[in-house]
Amino acid sequence: MTSCRGCGSGGAQGFAAKGTDGTPFQVRRCPGCGLGWTDPALPDSEIGAWYPQAYYGSGNARFHPQLERLIRAFRRRRADVIRRRAQPGPVLDVGCGRGYLLKTLRELGFLPYGVELSEHSAWHAAHKLHIPVHVGPLETAPYQAGSFSAVIFWHTLEHFRDPFAMLAKAHALLKPGGLLVVAVPNSESLQAEVSGPDWFHLDVPRHYWHFGASSLRAAIERNSFVVVQEDHFSFEQNPYGWLQSLLNMATPRFNYLYDWLKSKSARSAPLRKNPAQALLTLALAVPLAPLAVLLTVLEAGLRCGGSVELYAVKR
Repeated sequence: MTSCRGCGSGGAQGFAAKGTDGTPFQVRRCPGCGLGWTDPALPDSEIGAWYPQAYYGSGNARFHPQLERLIRAFRRRRADVIRRRAQPGPVLDVGCGRGYLLKTLRELGFLPYGVELSEHSAWHAAHKLHIPVHVGPLETAPYQAGSFSAVIFWHTLEHFRDPFAMLAKAHALLKPGGLLVVAVPNSESLQAEVSGPDWFHLDVPRHYWHFGASSLRAAIERNSFVVVQEDHFSFEQNPYGWLQSLLNMATPRFNYLYDWLKSKSARSAPLRKNPAQALLTLALAVPLAPLAVLLTVLEAGLRCGGSVELYAVKR
């Protein structure tokens, strides 16, 4: 890409980053608006290899059972914000995963619908929670224009090859005054600045795009939305983002603790193969964990959280 998709500026700067298997990539960033992107952007014929069944875990359970319960608790907080902002009616979660957010929204009186790209990733939401899930691209979903009270992209927009088209599609699907919800890693954050290529939330090449709070806001507003809320504090995302990023800077194996916290079916390698890394990770994680919480509070106060959540209303 020679010019920025966000503002059209040229002269993007870049730095080297690695995929989880060590494959080299570049992260380019626009000097004008700060929007970033992964280079090269893998074609559809190759990106699927970065989403194997182990990525989702057996039965769509990616993490240890105790963490899975905590994740479901975080979904409740998310659903409460949407309930306060959205009109009653159908809601669409694009990249709904296991469907816990939609399940909670259904309990709050909304009609849940989801979109997922594969049968495997949609299985739990569709067959365990009995939520209507369209399997395939959003563009092929049989939804009528103006039919939803809310459309949600929760840490999914950065995974789309053309997120700007997704925002336009969301605008078309929403009723007048409908709510758009977008959460992404914040490339303008203190986390990102401190950890650089070791930032946990880079996740190349699965993340095609690296939004900052300002470039995301600009993209949303260009699609005829009015931003009504911007949150930089996320206890679900940001303390762990700090902890893993700091560990990545200090230890040889990338995202080792993250792999450790997963269920056995979702791990990239058996933990016993890396005893020295395990001991080093444990020794560092204990003092770094409270520091990560303090840094989360600091960056939220500075309005540069490691992830950012934007809530916007359709004009």
